[in-house]
Amino acid sequence: MFMLRSTSATLALCLVASHFRVSDAAAPTVGHAPFLAGPLASDIGGAHLLLENDVDSSTAKHAFLLLSKPRGYYDGMEACASMGDSGYIFVPGTVGANSLVSLLKKNAPAQKEASAFSQFWIYNAMPGVVDNCLAVNRNTGRTDWIPCTTQLPTVCFNSVKRCKHFSKDTSRQIRVNTPIGSIQGWRDQNAFRFLGIPYAEPPVGDLRFAAPVAKAPFKQTWDAIRYKSVCPQTTGITPKIISYLENEAPESEDCLYLNVYTPSLKGPNEPLLPVMFYIHGGSYTSFSGSTAVFEPGNMVSRGGVVVITFNYRLGLLGFLENEDVWPRSSIPGNQAFRDQILALQWVKKNIASFGGDPNRLTVFGESSGATSIRALLSAPSTWGLYQSIIAQSDPINIPFDLPLTSARVTNYFMEALGCGVTDLNCARSRSMEKIIKAQIVANSRMLAENKWATEILVQRPTIDGQLIPAEFSQLVKTGKYNTKANIMWSSTKDEVGRFIPHHFPKVIDPKNASVTLDLFFDTSRADKLLKSEYFQPDPNDPDGARNLVNYAGAQYFFFCPLRYLSRQIAKNKKIYKARFNYGRNFPFVGCTYCSVNTGRVCHGSDIQPVFASGASVPGHSQKGDDARFARQVVDRFTAFAKTGDPNPKPDIQGFEATNPDVTSVQWIPYDGTDPVLELNITSIVSRKAFNDVCTWFDTEFLYDFWLRISDNTP
Repeated sequence: MFMLRSTSATLALCLVASHFRVSDAAAPTVGHAPFLAGPLASDIGGAHLLLENDVDSSTAKHAFLLLSKPRGYYDGMEACASMGDSGYIFVPGTVGANSLVSLLKKNAPAQKEASAFSQFWIYNAMPGVVDNCLAVNRNTGRTDWIPCTTQLPTVCFNSVKRCKHFSKDTSRQIRVNTPIGSIQGWRDQNAFRFLGIPYAEPPVGDLRFAAPVAKAPFKQTWDAIRYKSVCPQTTGITPKIISYLENEAPESEDCLYLNVYTPSLKGPNEPLLPVMFYIHGGSYTSFSGSTAVFEPGNMVSRGGVVVITFNYRLGLLGFLENEDVWPRSSIPGNQAFRDQILALQWVKKNIASFGGDPNRLTVFGESSGATSIRALLSAPSTWGLYQSIIAQSDPINIPFDLPLTSARVTNYFMEALGCGVTDLNCARSRSMEKIIKAQIVANSRMLAENKWATEILVQRPTIDGQLIPAEFSQLVKTGKYNTKANIMWSSTKDEVGRFIPHHFPKVIDPKNASVTLDLFFDTSRADKLLKSEYFQPDPNDPDGARNLVNYAGAQYFFFCPLRYLSRQIAKNKKIYKARFNYGRNFPFVGCTYCSVNTGRVCHGSDIQPVFASGASVPGHSQKGDDARFARQVVDRFTAFAKTGDPNPKPDIQGFEATNPDVTSVQWIPYDGTDPVLELNITSIVSRKAFNDVCTWFDTEFLYDFWLRISDNTP
């Protein structure tokens, strides 16, 4: 970090009126696309985005760019120009000027490097006499004339707008040098963006179904201006449409890419920022790291964290295995999980080049992304790659797969492909269209045999004896999971409601509850459930059957097993548990049962608040209570990423310390009273929620992670 002069030191402000572009003729190229040659971040010496981001799409935003390397006034103006920005004359007392002063006073995220400076330059058309330039005091707002040769950091006006799909301005480009080569990205109002960086060689040809191979270093500057291809989507038309419209890239087997979003590109010795690594959900069959709802620009700029999203192989491209036919040395299984591990290793080695601290890494994910986090907690070889985890809506009662089950669906798949069970070359020669069709056939056969799983997690991590030694619940029982990780996990109030329209469209008759529950359980278990006092359908409720499915499924697959395992984990480490009682529906996926006016908060309704991405989705906005709730969730999650505690620390920088929705409620770590943070516009901590129901599941009905895995008893 640069040396602070004194409490009376000054900060240069350069708001330049020129727009700088390198000609396309001079631009390096990667593949077929030329791109602009932005400045090298190391030459700039530290570039940090300043934005007081309330994540409300209806309010005006004033953005600035802090260049922390000390410079004279005129050199500072040139540095601003090299960043490709324009500016305006700074007029004290205007809204924009007040926003900058407010940012510097509050010591907002990503600008520690300016925290001790009391004055900064203002851009003025007429420098003062005797080569003095006008400066403003950030504490008093008064202006003074000081020598223009003073060596100080520089603030530029960041005029580029927030990134929106279909209307991106990628002209403000910048390069970073990394251990694997030079990478060219760009910035918008709230993040430096480096998109479509390969972390593995394309998993095609002989690498189809194989373990991922780390990408070789680049020989030329890599074009990270746009998203690259997403992995083949294997369920339904909606993910296919979304992947193209939102990513502006087709599906391809060459899909192992990641995206880095950061508010700061650090100069020498400047403190690095916490890193958050997101594993997307989608039942291991759909979506990607660049789906619009996972757009993290607001999380990055408000939270002061570096965020990574990425793609991993889906479906049987990511989980094909049969250890009786192919040795794990050639077809290891858990390919999708191995992709995730390789991406984490890439982050560990390279993220410092983007301003991130590799030793403060939080993995977070939702649904099957949270199931992957459960696998990370189970796999000893991964424990050095992260420090904290946030698992959202993991159907934790669905256990890891057994090798025998994985082999069976693999055999069904090979048969549907028209290949012999052992004929790997045949499977590798088939077109992607045939691969997708064969997987649909194989999964349908598995569902007919295992109706309890529905379409959720037919493919899932396997207890392979190499990466994953045992079922997670058994590892928790014996203390052989990652007991050093900081843990936060959550569910939504109405998890299973999300699946009712698609999986159970005819579940409407409250008098037919036993048939309804037979969709989850065999007949004897369904009858046992209905005989309990906790699951009596209301014959007068016209939606009674679906409400019963929603309630029973949410408690059985999500909330109660989470409570059971939390009690075990709390013996070794603090663990924080939350439930979302407010949220927003997953966009483009219709669900009348989960519509806003029902008050139901279903599976996936927590994603937009976590990223504060409501305004990033085409046709959507984020304001009022939605923005307020998103601020609360972002502040909790990023506070946890900074310290392992979701409660703000007074000595840690960030907006969370000034958010009354956060500071007014102390989130208590798990203990014998079963505390749960009930997340809402106004959140509270509850205790003993659904205590009797969960105790009945614990002791009478029992969980699938006991019943489906041999030698795994309570």
